[in-house]
Amino acid sequence: MAHSFFKSVISAVPPLPLPPRHSALLLPVITVLVIVLALSWGTQDLGAMASEVMWRLRLPRVLLAVFTGASLALAGLLLQDFFRNPLVEPGLLGVSAGAGLAAVLVIAMGASGLWALPLAAFAGALGALALVLVTGRRLGAGNAELLLVGVALNALAAALINLLLSLGDNTTLRSASFWLMGSFAQASWSLLLPSSVVLLLTILRSWQHSTALDVWQLGESEAAHLGLDIQRFRREILILASVLVALAVAQSGGIGFIGLLAPHMARRLGFIRHRQLLPASLLLGALLAVLADWLARILMAPLELPVGVLTSLIGAPAFLLLFLRRRP
Repeated sequence: MAHSFFKSVISAVPPLPLPPRHSALLLPVITVLVIVLALSWGTQDLGAMASEVMWRLRLPRVLLAVFTGASLALAGLLLQDFFRNPLVEPGLLGVSAGAGLAAVLVIAMGASGLWALPLAAFAGALGALALVLVTGRRLGAGNAELLLVGVALNALAAALINLLLSLGDNTTLRSASFWLMGSFAQASWSLLLPSSVVLLLTILRSWQHSTALDVWQLGESEAAHLGLDIQRFRREILILASVLVALAVAQSGGIGFIGLLAPHMARRLGFIRHRQLLPASLLLGALLAVLADWLARILMAPLELPVGVLTSLIGAPAFLLLFLRRRP
């Protein structure tokens, strides 16, 4: 049945009272309000240097949260569609683990420079994707097998990360642990601006696949019968999702569960077709990331919580709830 995947997801949770057209109007407004809140309300008074603090610290940090949340949300949507499984999360393919391994390796080697860590994480993420694709091709793996390859790669990367941390000194351990827990504190205009251009191009390409993503939910045989180039579509969706994860992880470290929850929330708002589902997921991902960062800054001020820890504390129970509600 057409769109049976999406209908099964929507039926798993109670419907919201607002019709989709109202949600489409309110969602951008709420997102903008949360962004304004995060910009204007912090743990310290901006004082006489308000413009300097806003431009150099708070604005790039909030924009990095928007960037990361949108990237992870779109990656989550593409992967959930690709595997036709609403419980798929961007980290399952091993891309995040590959980025983390490369970043910890750079930290352990003592590499310095603004671009060293993000470039290493980005390269590690794409290297993990290449390994998954090559392994899948050699094994003739389908969608389920690709996930298993990703799980194995996650386990291997986690073991290597722990090995590097056990061999490193205390400085390496602290730096790597802080990065792995996720944070927007290291936001930089020089990194954010070029990454945003890549994100925009990725969003545009994903938007061009909106109709194909709708068709894909009918099944591979039906999609092929309707003229979809299956092999090219599979390869391009995996590359787009992996680039999005790499962009987010390279600058923000490990931020979990946003890619899982944002598409679910968009579907709960009544969005089904990807022409509406895609922008809704982007907005919700940005909203969740900005809100999590704001809470991480103010909940235990002056101590700042790692954003990745906060999203996991909220996201893990939400994931279990979604899983239990889908069971008969």
